[in-house]
Amino acid sequence: MIKELDCRKQGCPQPIIDTKRALEAGNDELRVVVDSIVSRDNVRRFASSQGHKVEIEDKGGGLYHLNITRNPEAVVRPAGAAPEAGNVAGGVVVFITTDKLGEGDERLGAILMKAFLNTLHDSEPKPAMIMFINNGVRLTTEGSEMLDSLEALTHDGVQIMSCGTCLTYYDIMNKLKIGIVGNMYDIVNVMLEAEKVIKI
Repeated sequence: MIKELDCRKQGCPQPIIDTKRALEAGNDELRVVVDSIVSRDNVRRFASSQGHKVEIEDKGGGLYHLNITRNPEAVVRPAGAAPEAGNVAGGVVVFITTDKLGEGDERLGAILMKAFLNTLHDSEPKPAMIMFINNGVRLTTEGSEMLDSLEALTHDGVQIMSCGTCLTYYDIMNKLKIGIVGNMYDIVNVMLEAEKVIKI
C-alpha cells in the first residue's frame, strides 16, 4: 500500500525530513505531494541520493507527486555529502552569507570578496566546499564578478553549493551559473561533518 505524505506549504527542509522518516519507517512505496519546484527537486535529489527510485508526476498548477519506491539494499549517503557532491568529512567548509566582504563601502566590499576568493584559490589547503546562503547566492549567478574566481576554485576540486530557498527567494534560480543547488538538510549535514566551518 502506498503511503501518501502531504508536504504542501512546507518550507525547506521539512519535506525532506518527512520523506526520510517515512522511508526509515520501512514504507516501501511513498507518494510525496509538494507544491513547489524547490521542494520537488529537493525530495527527488534526496531520495535518489539514497538509492531509491523516484518518478515525478506534474499535476499542473505547481502541484507535483513524487512516487518513491524504497530500495531496501540502498547504501545510505553519508552525512556531509550533498547529493551531487563528494563527502566533505574532515575538510574545511567556507560558509558565505553575503555578496560583500566586511561592512562599509559596497564597492570596496565587492573588491575584498573578489580578493578573498582569489586568495583561497592560491592557498593550501583548499576548502572542501564553499556554501552560499542568503545574499551570498548572488555570487554564483549570472552577472556576478566572482564567477571566474569560483570557476578556478572548482578546477581545484572545491565544491560549490548555493541554497535553493535563497535562489528562489531572490528569483534567480534560473540564473545559477556554477555549482549545485542545496537545501537546509544538505547545509546542516555538511556543517556537522566538516572539520572546520569558516563563516563569512
